[in-house]
Order: sequence, then structure tokens, then C-alpha cells
Amino acid sequence: MNHQEHNKTPGREFALKFLFQLFIKENLALKESFLQSNVDKEALEEKLIEFKESYLRPDEEHSDNQIDDGNFFFACKLVRGISLHMSRLEELIKAETKRESLDNIEKIERCVLLVGAEELFYFDTPYQVVLNELVGLAKKYGGENSGRFVNGVLDGIRGKKN
Repeated sequence: MNHQEHNKTPGREFALKFLFQLFIKENLALKESFLQSNVDKEALEEKLIEFKESYLRPDEEHSDNQIDDGNFFFACKLVRGISLHMSRLEELIKAETKRESLDNIEKIERCVLLVGAEELFYFDTPYQVVLNELVGLAKKYGGENSGRFVNGVLDGIRGKKN
């Protein structure tokens, strides 16, 4: 793994936390526009900048949050991509997990899978890097089986990349 790839971890983490707060805080309007791949670009940029400010504000829960300009740029690219491709990404995840709806999987796992599927399909990141990084994030933030679950789903999705 080269140094440059390794350094994108904070960007993936930021994108993950941004998506997660959409699902947790039930930011319904924005979540719905994501689900319909119909996001207002300006509103999204504002939300990303707003989130970055709160993300970097130290508090008990997030004393170690950091993001530099390069990673913020990468995170925004991931989130913008997900906002455009959400319905396709969710279809891929649904097919792989054999579920009618993703509303019944852990929100953090759903967000990890969205970031991973976006990066697998729309970025040039090597597959193994995406897998290692997102399994790592799933283990860090999810339950005890999250890493294995994410690994299996992303591995299956990769096979559908044309």
C-alpha cells in the first residue's frame, strides 16, 4: 500500500460520518434527495462545510477528528459521488445482501458499504485498499460482525463491476 493511498483514511472516515449523521439525525430532506439521487449541489456543499466545522470542533466524543484539505476534497468527492449514484449503489448492496430494503441493516454498516461501493465502482483505488480500509472502519464503528459482513458484501459487489 503506498503512502498516498494510506493517507486517504481520514477522508473515508469523514465521508462515512457525514453519511451516518444523515441517517441518524434523520435529516430526512437530504436523506431522501440522496436516496433519489437528486441532491441540490449547493445545499450539499453547504452541508459538507457545515459538517466539517462541527467535525473539527473538539469535544469529548470527537477529540481526535482531523481532516486536511486533501482528505476533505477526497471526502467531498466520495459524498458527491454517492449522492449521484445512491440508487445504483443501494441496488448493488440489496442484491448482494438479498434484502428488499436496507433500512433494516445497521446504519453504520449501510454507510460503510455505500462509501466502499462508491469507491470500488467510481474511483481508481485498488480493490484490496478499499476492502482493507472499509473493513477497518466497519470494525472501528460497527458491531463485532461488521467487519466480516462488510468484507463479504464488498467482495461480492466487486464481482459485478463491469
